[in-house]
Parts: sequence; C-alpha cells; structure tokens
Amino acid sequence: MNINTFSEFFVYNNEICSDKDLKLSSGEKVYEVIRVIDGAPLFLEEHIQRLEKSIELLGYKSQITDEEINKNIYKLIEKNKVENMNIKIIFNYYKDGFESVFYFIKSSYPKEYVYDQGVKVITLKAERDNPNIKKVNNDFKNMVKYKLEEKNAFEALLIDEDEYITEGSRSNMFFVKGREIYTAPKGDVLLGVTRANILKACEDLNVIVIEKNLKKEELKEIDGLFMSGTSIGVLPIRMVDESEYNSSENTVIKDIRKEYEKRVLKDINNKG
Repeated sequence: MNINTFSEFFVYNNEICSDKDLKLSSGEKVYEVIRVIDGAPLFLEEHIQRLEKSIELLGYKSQITDEEINKNIYKLIEKNKVENMNIKIIFNYYKDGFESVFYFIKSSYPKEYVYDQGVKVITLKAERDNPNIKKVNNDFKNMVKYKLEEKNAFEALLIDEDEYITEGSRSNMFFVKGREIYTAPKGDVLLGVTRANILKACEDLNVIVIEKNLKKEELKEIDGLFMSGTSIGVLPIRMVDESEYNSSENTVIKDIRKEYEKRVLKDINNKG
C-alpha cells in the first residue's frame, strides 16, 4: 500500500520521514482520521480510544503507547507547519511485525452554503464486514466512490440484507421525527467520534435519541435527516434518491449543529 501524503513530512514508526516512495507491508490495517483545527487535533482522546478498540476487535495488542501517538501527531503538525487539515493514522499488523504511519491527507470541508442547502445522498445495498472496526477496505471504498460519481451524490445510505438503513459509507446517520432522533444501534455501525459528541449534544438539549434501525420505506415518515463525520460535523441532507427534505431548516437539526459546534470550540480551546 502506497502512502499518499499531502505534506512534505510524515511519521513512520515514530520517526519523521519524507520518503514519498514508502509502501506499507501487506497485512491487516486499522486506521483513524483526525481533524486538526488551528493546530489542535480535535477530540484526540476519543479517536485514540476508538483506534485501540479496532485493534482489540481484530484480535491484536497495541504496539504503540498513547503517549507515542500524542507525540507523533504534534510532531507531524509542527514539522509540516500545518494547522488545518486531516491526519490519517494507519497501524499495520503483518506476518513478521508491526508498522505505524501518521500523515496529512487531502482534506475538504463543506462551505457554509452547503449546510444551508443540505446535500444529496443515495441508497445502496451494501454492508461493512465488521462495522465496529475502522479497517482499510479499498474494494468497498472504490465501489462506493463509483456509485456516488454515477449519481452525482455526496454520500450513500447503506441498506442491509433485511432492508434496514445502517449508516453512511463514511458517516453516521440520524433521522428526525418531531423532537426525537433515530440512529442505528451501536453494534450495527462504526462508533463515530462525531456521533458520540452529537449524542452528548442531544442529551444537553433534552432531545430524545432512540437507537433503532429504520427501513427505507420509513423515510417518508421523518421530518428531516443529517449525517455526521470528522470533516463535516453535522451536515443536513436535502435529498435521498428522489425524495426531498427540508432538513437544513429543521429546528432540531439546527440546534444540534450549534450545540455540537460548541463542543468543538471547547475542545480546541482546552488544547490551548
């Protein structure tokens, strides 16, 4: 696997490197993507916990300490003098050993008008092998990319074999009915760090969260929907296939987005 770094330097096995031809060995790879805002890695502790959970679920033991992960991230930020971009971390477990790499990736964040309008998503019959593990799967990634380009869509809602909506291909999904939010149960989806902070925001707002899978046909009964992720935060959805929603004007979604942004600002400010 080639490393496509978007900056001059990256960190390989705890050392600063600039070899653009670096290839990772063939093995099982878990990864994490962390957003850096004003030089501070957002929700870093939660990302590290999820990374360790992925390692555990694959049946491996962590070969790198939390302190080393922290140092590598800040080393990467300082060496490249980059303050606003996403960092990707890959831990690779292969037959004869372990290797780690930290690097900046090409990052794009929706403009404000996108939040004002909402985005289009499509439905797609597909499932992750193990939704709780953030594992490199290029075949799945390429298949989804092709479908999104074909339909000119931002994201895909994944539908399982029982016709239930689980999650997005790279995001978590939330559905609004009145003052209630529906989202898939923990065991069925990737436990997003943004998702966790949205659930806390809902609690602060006294918005009821129900962990329950909805079927595609139930989408006609909802008032609005949104997705969440590292780069997008809380992003309203205006269209699912051919059905339209006024999600960007939904009061509950607006309140959740504001509360989530407060949590982002607090986390960044706490890191100085």
